[in-house]
Amino acid sequence: MLDFYRRFIPNAAEIQRILYDLVKGKKKRDKSTIDWSEAAVQAFQTCKNSIAQAAVLAHPNSEAKLLLVVDASNTGIAGTLQQIYLKNTQPFALFSRKLTPAESRYSTYDRELLAVYSSVKHFRHFPEGRDFIIYTDHKPLTFAFQQTGDKTSPR
Repeated sequence: MLDFYRRFIPNAAEIQRILYDLVKGKKKRDKSTIDWSEAAVQAFQTCKNSIAQAAVLAHPNSEAKLLLVVDASNTGIAGTLQQIYLKNTQPFALFSRKLTPAESRYSTYDRELLAVYSSVKHFRHFPEGRDFIIYTDHKPLTFAFQQTGDKTSPR
């Protein structure tokens, strides 16, 4: 159930990271024990509360202007698809995921760019064929889209 509702929970990857780390490398029906620490109990309680208080999401409106708000941390990336309708910003879809060990070693610039790429890819059916705005808190990334191809990173 938690996996299904993760798309409606802001920062789900960060909240669930401890729980995922507990079962990483385990197989289904594995009889080995899990080290259920106090941090794991707290993460579990946070997950339960976040499902109970999931963000109220709006229904997509084809007339509204689309915004994609993205962010990256050292452990995960996230994006929220929002619409501006009647001068109000309304979220209607959320995305987050944990970074792989290799991705967590990316530079800040590359992690933020990965957040943009992954969010656009995840929400591709909403903005397809429409103009939309991408918001990021990483200023150098805004200049990347204004540069010519020979000055940018090969990634």
